Amino acid sequence: MEKTRKTHWLLAQGYRMSRLPFKVTWYWIDKNDGKERELITRTDDYNMDLYRRKGYVLDRKFLDPQAWHELEYGVKLPVVDVQQPKQSHAIPRLATAIRSAVREWDFWQGTPTELLALLDSGKQGIPKDAIRLSTKINKPHMTAALKSCGITVDRKRTPTKRLLELASIT
Repeated sequence: MEKTRKTHWLLAQGYRMSRLPFKVTWYWIDKNDGKERELITRTDDYNMDLYRRKGYVLDRKFLDPQAWHELEYGVKLPVVDVQQPKQSHAIPRLATAIRSAVREWDFWQGTPTELLALLDSGKQGIPKDAIRLSTKINKPHMTAALKSCGITVDRKRTPTKRLLELASIT
């Protein structure tokens, strides 16, 4: 370890090279159980380098990862504030189109092709073909949007057809 870095490292923890005691107490957090541990060793160069490389410190306040990083590298660790993404509560256009197309019935059953015929597929946000419509309706965010509009979606399969069942929640 470079002498000036070692000197600064010791000074930050309250020790001077000229007045370093024969034995010191090292502190670390045990990775197995997360508890703080102590170890008393000599202050020769071998032990000082060994325990410093292992992440041990001479002052308990440097057990905090942020403080340890500042002590070891002399640079503050950037703090990143992670926030939950804001969810837009806007209902997708497809969900509103389905709601307006089947609002006359309490229950509707048919193929995606039949549902596409009820919708105006020329509008933005409405799939152009039945396969894409079925795929889009099956996505969790779309079923949640339809549920918020008061419509449940179930899928049924017969030997010849794949059916969608739309029912109004009452």
